[in-house]
Amino acid sequence: MFDELSGQVFKEWTLSRCTISVQGSGLDWARRRPYPLFTPRGSRGPRSLVDVTINVIANNIGEVAEEYLDAIPQRLQWRIWRFLEARGVCLHAWKLFSKLLLREDEEKTLGLFRFRQHICRPTDELKRYTQPMTSLTTDFITHLVISGGCEFTANEMLCLADVKNLGVLELLQPADEVSAVFPLVNDRLIRGWTEVENPFPLLRILRIWGDQFTTQESLRWVSKFPSLALYDVLGSREDWPSPHSHATDGGWELAELAPGLEDSLMRYLMLFAPLEETRYSRLRDLARSVDSDLVSLCSDSRCAVKFVADRQAPPLLDYLTDTAKVHMPTWDPDAASREAKSCHGVAFEPWAFWLYSFIGQLSQDRDMKSRGIQSGTQAVAGPFVLPSKPLACLFLGHSGRGGIPSKPPYVSRGLFSTSRYTFTRPGVMRGQRGTDPPPISKSRMNLVFSERAGSRLRRNKRQRLDDMLQSLSK
Repeated sequence: MFDELSGQVFKEWTLSRCTISVQGSGLDWARRRPYPLFTPRGSRGPRSLVDVTINVIANNIGEVAEEYLDAIPQRLQWRIWRFLEARGVCLHAWKLFSKLLLREDEEKTLGLFRFRQHICRPTDELKRYTQPMTSLTTDFITHLVISGGCEFTANEMLCLADVKNLGVLELLQPADEVSAVFPLVNDRLIRGWTEVENPFPLLRILRIWGDQFTTQESLRWVSKFPSLALYDVLGSREDWPSPHSHATDGGWELAELAPGLEDSLMRYLMLFAPLEETRYSRLRDLARSVDSDLVSLCSDSRCAVKFVADRQAPPLLDYLTDTAKVHMPTWDPDAASREAKSCHGVAFEPWAFWLYSFIGQLSQDRDMKSRGIQSGTQAVAGPFVLPSKPLACLFLGHSGRGGIPSKPPYVSRGLFSTSRYTFTRPGVMRGQRGTDPPPISKSRMNLVFSERAGSRLRRNKRQRLDDMLQSLSK
């Protein structure tokens, strides 16, 4: 609108009075304000009209539509975002400002690039949680964890295949000590997902941990998910008698478990690296260093993020092969939980965040490009390349005592009744045409040959030792 008397140009909206209380339970979980309502006061006299307006918008952000924020000047958008970020951001607000501010030229923060929320006791049906996490235009990628205390039926679980932007799915049966209910996750459920049209087009990582749930037959069904590169299973030994033979049929490879590295982020990252056969001295120290760096960075929402030209940033692989990092201090994966004395605020998403990014770098985001989701830039935080799209992470329930432990144990039928299997699918990384992996520098190639030679020598020694022990047992 144009005011002829003053010469000012402005926009005006007429909104109906809100009938839903922001403080009550009328708004869904994604729009609910995570902090108590308060009215700040100016330190010297009355507060300015802008400050009062920002406070009102922040307190009612759950009912603000995107078109209302579009007309607000960018500098005020940043002030509203920083106000929210200092007090707590709901998913609805994060989706609004992540889409608005990431396309601007000013300095960004990691808080705009990843969202995290933990709901201890889910009481609604599953669709109430998945619908806000769904983006039909793929403005962000969803990482969903379902664990103990979730009373979802098998029919409800079928709706997960409708979340087309789902990139990471974790289904974690709670530890025995929690004695919490958990949905039935079996081969029939996975087969049901495959019957949905275009199931999980962007799902790269699937983790199912539980006793007497999925079997080795599930490999044939998860192979139908076009982008799935990692299938991580903890299941009953009885249900997985011959995983190797079933893996080969679907183009999967069964990774060996490295002693002491089962739960390290580095172990999963190196499964996909061209140097996957490389062995380092003091490998456990290196894994602790890698985990410490990546988890601590992902925990800081104020970390600066910048954008560089596509494929111009140093790949995460260069960081992983820096052997000088073995001298870094060690990291305790449960320290953050103990410090907070609560399951809230624990950074549970770094495992998925960095692994999803790494798979995207090595595969050149073919799954996204095939769906027309392309970008000419890469987001970088420090030396680390972030996922090609922001990540929204939601953890439902508890997987162990204390809320979110690093690994829930299953001992109800005995400590050795379950086993861990990690499958990777190299064909997804290479693409349909079987393109070559990223080139390795000459210096790193020499390292590969020397380390592989040492690895083969150690394997031969172990084989000779096994033969000698077998001969003695006869």
